[in-house]
Amino acid sequence: MSGSEAFYRPDGADTYLPTAHTEGPWDPRYQHGGPPGALLARAVEEHLTGTGLVVARITMEILGPVPCRPVQVRARVERPGRRVQLVRAELRHEGRLLMTATAWAVRPAPAALPVGPTTARGPEPGPEAGRPMVPPPGTPWDCGFLAATEWRFVDGGYDRPGPAAAWVRARYPLLPDEPLSPVQRTVLTVDSANGMSAVLDIEKWMFVPPELTVHVLRPPDGEWLHLAAVTEVAPGCAGLTTGTLSDRHGPVARSAQALFVARQPEPPGR
Repeated sequence: MSGSEAFYRPDGADTYLPTAHTEGPWDPRYQHGGPPGALLARAVEEHLTGTGLVVARITMEILGPVPCRPVQVRARVERPGRRVQLVRAELRHEGRLLMTATAWAVRPAPAALPVGPTTARGPEPGPEAGRPMVPPPGTPWDCGFLAATEWRFVDGGYDRPGPAAAWVRARYPLLPDEPLSPVQRTVLTVDSANGMSAVLDIEKWMFVPPELTVHVLRPPDGEWLHLAAVTEVAPGCAGLTTGTLSDRHGPVARSAQALFVARQPEPPGR
Protein backbone atom coordinates (compact mmCIF):
# COMPACT_ATOMS: atom_id res chain seq x y z
CA MET A 1 0.00 0.00 0.00
CA SER A 2 1.41 3.39 -0.96
CA GLY A 3 1.48 6.36 1.38
CA SER A 4 -1.20 8.12 -0.67
CA GLU A 5 -3.62 5.38 0.40
CA ALA A 6 -3.38 6.41 4.06
CA PHE A 7 -3.85 9.61 6.04
CA TYR A 8 -0.16 9.67 7.02
CA ARG A 9 3.17 8.13 6.11
CA PRO A 10 5.59 7.38 8.96
CA ASP A 11 9.00 9.04 8.80
CA GLY A 12 11.08 7.69 11.65
CA ALA A 13 10.05 6.74 15.17
CA ASP A 14 7.61 9.55 15.96
CA THR A 15 7.27 11.72 12.83
CA TYR A 16 4.35 11.48 10.41
CA LEU A 17 3.92 13.02 6.96
CA PRO A 18 0.31 13.99 6.18
CA THR A 19 -1.19 13.13 2.80
CA ALA A 20 -3.86 15.10 0.92
CA HIS A 21 -6.50 13.09 2.81
CA THR A 22 -5.91 15.18 5.95
CA GLU A 23 -6.82 18.54 4.35
CA GLY A 24 -9.50 20.39 6.30
CA PRO A 25 -12.35 22.73 5.25
CA TRP A 26 -11.16 26.00 6.79
CA ASP A 27 -7.90 26.42 4.90
CA PRO A 28 -6.19 23.98 2.49
CA ARG A 29 -2.90 24.60 4.30
CA TYR A 30 -4.20 23.00 7.51
CA GLN A 31 -5.40 19.57 8.54
CA HIS A 32 -8.90 18.56 9.56
CA GLY A 33 -9.00 17.79 13.30
CA GLY A 34 -9.95 14.13 12.82
CA PRO A 35 -6.68 12.66 11.47
CA PRO A 36 -4.30 14.30 14.00
CA GLY A 37 -6.77 13.43 16.75
CA ALA A 38 -6.61 9.80 15.64
CA LEU A 39 -2.79 9.97 15.67
CA LEU A 40 -2.92 11.12 19.30
CA ALA A 41 -5.37 8.33 20.15
CA ARG A 42 -2.96 5.84 18.56
CA ALA A 43 -0.12 7.12 20.76
CA VAL A 44 -2.34 6.74 23.83
CA GLU A 45 -3.23 3.18 22.88
CA GLU A 46 0.43 2.26 22.41
CA HIS A 47 1.06 3.22 26.05
CA LEU A 48 -1.87 1.07 27.17
CA THR A 49 -0.64 -2.05 25.35
CA GLY A 50 -0.45 -4.97 27.76
CA THR A 51 -2.23 -3.16 30.63
CA GLY A 52 -5.68 -4.62 29.97
CA LEU A 53 -7.16 -1.13 30.39
CA VAL A 54 -9.65 0.49 28.01
CA VAL A 55 -10.05 4.15 27.02
CA ALA A 56 -13.05 5.64 28.82
CA ARG A 57 -12.58 9.32 27.98
CA ILE A 58 -10.27 11.22 25.68
CA THR A 59 -10.03 15.01 25.39
CA MET A 60 -8.24 16.82 22.60
CA GLU A 61 -7.01 20.38 23.14
CA ILE A 62 -6.36 22.16 19.83
CA LEU A 63 -3.80 24.84 20.65
CA GLY A 64 -3.30 25.98 17.06
CA PRO A 65 -4.06 24.94 13.48
CA VAL A 66 -2.15 21.84 12.41
CA PRO A 67 -0.40 22.48 9.08
CA CYS A 68 -0.28 19.92 6.30
CA ARG A 69 3.35 19.42 7.18
CA PRO A 70 5.32 16.76 9.13
CA VAL A 71 4.23 16.38 12.75
CA GLN A 72 5.77 14.64 15.74
CA VAL A 73 3.65 12.67 18.22
CA ARG A 74 4.76 11.41 21.62
CA ALA A 75 2.92 10.15 24.71
CA ARG A 76 3.58 9.44 28.37
CA VAL A 77 1.74 8.08 31.39
CA GLU A 78 0.85 10.90 33.78
CA ARG A 79 -0.99 8.85 36.38
CA PRO A 80 0.02 5.18 36.47
CA GLY A 81 -2.16 2.50 37.97
CA ARG A 82 -3.40 -1.06 37.55
CA ARG A 83 -7.09 -0.08 37.55
CA VAL A 84 -7.02 3.53 36.33
CA GLN A 85 -4.42 5.42 34.27
CA LEU A 86 -4.12 8.89 32.77
CA VAL A 87 -2.13 9.09 29.53
CA ARG A 88 -1.09 12.32 27.82
CA ALA A 89 -0.09 12.59 24.16
CA GLU A 90 1.31 15.64 22.36
CA LEU A 91 1.51 16.64 18.70
CA ARG A 92 4.12 19.15 17.56
CA HIS A 93 5.28 20.76 14.34
CA GLU A 94 8.86 22.06 14.30
CA GLY A 95 8.90 22.00 18.09
CA ARG A 96 5.66 23.96 18.51
CA LEU A 97 2.96 22.24 20.56
CA LEU A 98 -0.28 22.24 18.52
CA MET A 99 -2.49 19.52 19.99
CA THR A 100 -2.67 17.47 23.16
CA ALA A 101 -4.77 14.52 24.22
CA THR A 102 -5.45 13.36 27.75
CA ALA A 103 -7.10 9.99 28.13
CA TRP A 104 -8.47 8.20 31.16
CA ALA A 105 -8.20 4.45 30.83
CA VAL A 106 -9.92 2.06 33.21
CA ARG A 107 -10.09 -1.64 33.94
CA PRO A 108 -13.03 -3.12 32.00
CA ALA A 109 -16.24 -3.79 33.94
CA PRO A 110 -16.99 -7.46 34.65
CA ALA A 111 -18.69 -9.25 31.78
CA ALA A 112 -21.42 -10.46 34.11
CA LEU A 113 -23.27 -7.41 35.42
CA PRO A 114 -26.82 -7.12 36.82
CA VAL A 115 -27.82 -4.74 34.00
CA GLY A 116 -28.94 -5.29 30.45
CA PRO A 117 -27.61 -3.70 27.26
CA THR A 118 -27.87 0.08 26.95
CA THR A 119 -30.13 -0.31 23.93
CA ALA A 120 -31.88 -3.22 22.30
CA ARG A 121 -31.45 -2.02 18.72
CA GLY A 122 -28.98 0.01 16.75
CA PRO A 123 -29.77 3.17 14.79
CA GLU A 124 -31.99 2.75 11.74
CA PRO A 125 -31.95 2.91 8.81
CA GLY A 126 -28.52 1.48 8.02
CA PRO A 127 -25.89 2.93 5.67
CA GLU A 128 -27.37 1.12 2.69
CA ALA A 129 -30.49 3.31 2.98
CA GLY A 130 -28.62 6.58 3.51
CA ARG A 131 -28.15 9.42 1.03
CA PRO A 132 -24.59 9.51 -0.36
CA MET A 133 -22.94 12.86 0.22
CA VAL A 134 -20.76 14.55 -2.36
CA PRO A 135 -19.32 17.83 -1.00
CA PRO A 136 -20.65 20.78 -3.03
CA PRO A 137 -17.86 21.65 -5.50
CA GLY A 138 -16.07 24.90 -4.82
CA THR A 139 -17.21 25.10 -1.19
CA PRO A 140 -14.97 24.64 1.87
CA TRP A 141 -16.59 21.22 2.39
CA ASP A 142 -14.92 20.08 -0.85
CA CYS A 143 -11.71 19.15 0.99
CA GLY A 144 -9.33 16.22 1.20
CA PHE A 145 -10.65 14.80 4.45
CA LEU A 146 -14.31 14.68 3.40
CA ALA A 147 -13.28 13.07 0.12
CA ALA A 148 -11.34 10.46 2.14
CA THR A 149 -14.42 9.50 4.16
CA GLU A 150 -17.65 7.99 2.86
CA TRP A 151 -20.92 9.56 4.07
CA ARG A 152 -24.49 8.24 3.93
CA PHE A 153 -26.88 10.80 5.42
CA VAL A 154 -30.15 9.68 6.96
CA ASP A 155 -31.01 13.18 8.22
CA GLY A 156 -29.69 16.63 7.27
CA GLY A 157 -26.40 17.10 5.45
CA TYR A 158 -23.53 19.45 4.77
CA ASP A 159 -25.85 21.29 2.36
CA ARG A 160 -28.68 21.49 4.92
CA PRO A 161 -28.20 23.61 8.08
CA GLY A 162 -29.22 22.07 11.40
CA PRO A 163 -29.10 18.71 13.19
CA ALA A 164 -27.87 15.80 11.12
CA ALA A 165 -27.29 12.06 11.26
CA ALA A 166 -25.14 9.99 8.95
CA TRP A 167 -23.31 6.71 8.62
CA VAL A 168 -19.60 7.34 8.09
CA ARG A 169 -16.58 5.22 7.27
CA ALA A 170 -12.98 6.04 6.45
CA ARG A 171 -11.80 5.07 2.98
CA TYR A 172 -8.17 4.77 4.14
CA PRO A 173 -6.19 3.59 7.17
CA LEU A 174 -4.39 6.05 9.41
CA LEU A 175 -0.99 4.61 8.40
CA PRO A 176 -0.10 2.27 5.52
CA ASP A 177 -0.83 -1.39 6.26
CA GLU A 178 -2.16 -0.57 9.76
CA PRO A 179 -5.95 -0.78 10.23
CA LEU A 180 -7.67 1.92 12.25
CA SER A 181 -8.38 0.74 15.77
CA PRO A 182 -11.94 1.21 17.11
CA VAL A 183 -10.82 4.13 19.31
CA GLN A 184 -8.95 5.79 16.44
CA ARG A 185 -12.00 5.34 14.21
CA THR A 186 -14.16 6.91 16.92
CA VAL A 187 -12.02 10.04 17.22
CA LEU A 188 -11.59 10.35 13.45
CA THR A 189 -15.38 10.30 13.00
CA VAL A 190 -16.77 12.38 15.88
CA ASP A 191 -14.56 15.38 15.11
CA SER A 192 -16.89 16.05 12.15
CA ALA A 193 -19.93 16.56 14.37
CA ASN A 194 -19.77 20.36 14.33
CA GLY A 195 -19.45 20.50 10.55
CA MET A 196 -22.24 18.09 9.64
CA SER A 197 -24.69 19.84 12.02
CA ALA A 198 -23.63 23.42 11.22
CA VAL A 199 -26.28 26.08 11.73
CA LEU A 200 -24.23 28.83 10.03
CA ASP A 201 -22.93 29.25 6.47
CA ILE A 202 -19.27 28.15 6.45
CA GLU A 203 -18.51 30.66 3.69
CA LYS A 204 -19.65 33.52 5.92
CA TRP A 205 -18.93 32.24 9.44
CA MET A 206 -16.22 30.41 11.37
CA PHE A 207 -17.35 27.90 13.99
CA VAL A 208 -14.08 26.30 15.02
CA PRO A 209 -13.75 23.81 17.91
CA PRO A 210 -10.70 24.45 20.14
CA GLU A 211 -11.32 21.12 21.84
CA LEU A 212 -13.06 17.76 21.55
CA THR A 213 -14.11 15.51 24.42
CA VAL A 214 -15.25 11.94 23.78
CA HIS A 215 -16.64 9.53 26.38
CA VAL A 216 -16.36 5.96 25.17
CA LEU A 217 -18.88 3.37 26.32
CA ARG A 218 -17.43 0.52 24.27
CA PRO A 219 -15.34 -0.01 21.13
CA PRO A 220 -17.46 0.27 17.97
CA ASP A 221 -17.98 -2.83 15.85
CA GLY A 222 -17.40 -2.56 12.11
CA GLU A 223 -16.24 0.11 9.68
CA TRP A 224 -19.53 2.00 9.41
CA LEU A 225 -20.34 4.33 12.33
CA HIS A 226 -23.55 6.30 12.81
CA LEU A 227 -23.02 9.89 13.99
CA ALA A 228 -25.96 12.02 15.12
CA ALA A 229 -25.04 15.62 15.95
CA VAL A 230 -26.63 18.89 17.07
CA THR A 231 -25.02 22.34 17.11
CA GLU A 232 -26.32 25.24 19.19
CA VAL A 233 -24.99 28.80 19.19
CA ALA A 234 -25.73 31.25 22.01
CA PRO A 235 -25.68 34.81 20.62
CA GLY A 236 -23.08 36.85 22.44
CA CYS A 237 -21.60 33.71 23.99
CA ALA A 238 -20.25 30.46 22.55
CA GLY A 239 -21.29 27.48 20.48
CA LEU A 240 -21.71 23.86 21.49
CA THR A 241 -21.88 20.69 19.43
CA THR A 242 -22.94 17.39 20.94
CA GLY A 243 -22.87 14.03 19.20
CA THR A 244 -23.81 10.41 19.71
CA LEU A 245 -21.81 7.75 17.91
CA SER A 246 -23.32 4.30 17.37
CA ASP A 247 -22.70 1.10 15.48
CA ARG A 248 -25.34 -1.37 14.29
CA HIS A 249 -25.78 -2.60 17.87
CA GLY A 250 -26.36 0.75 19.57
CA PRO A 251 -24.51 3.72 21.15
CA VAL A 252 -20.73 3.48 21.57
CA ALA A 253 -19.63 7.05 22.46
CA ARG A 254 -20.80 10.59 23.13
CA SER A 255 -18.92 13.75 22.24
CA ALA A 256 -18.97 17.48 22.95
CA GLN A 257 -17.15 20.39 21.31
CA ALA A 258 -17.02 24.02 22.40
CA LEU A 259 -17.08 26.37 19.40
CA PHE A 260 -15.43 29.69 18.69
CA VAL A 261 -17.92 31.55 16.47
CA ALA A 262 -17.04 34.61 14.37
CA ARG A 263 -17.65 36.11 10.96
CA GLN A 264 -15.27 35.07 8.22
CA PRO A 265 -12.83 37.90 7.38
CA GLU A 266 -13.61 39.83 4.22
CA PRO A 267 -11.46 38.86 1.21
CA PRO A 268 -8.67 41.34 0.38
CA GLY A 269 -9.79 44.25 -1.76
CA ARG A 270 -13.38 44.28 -0.57
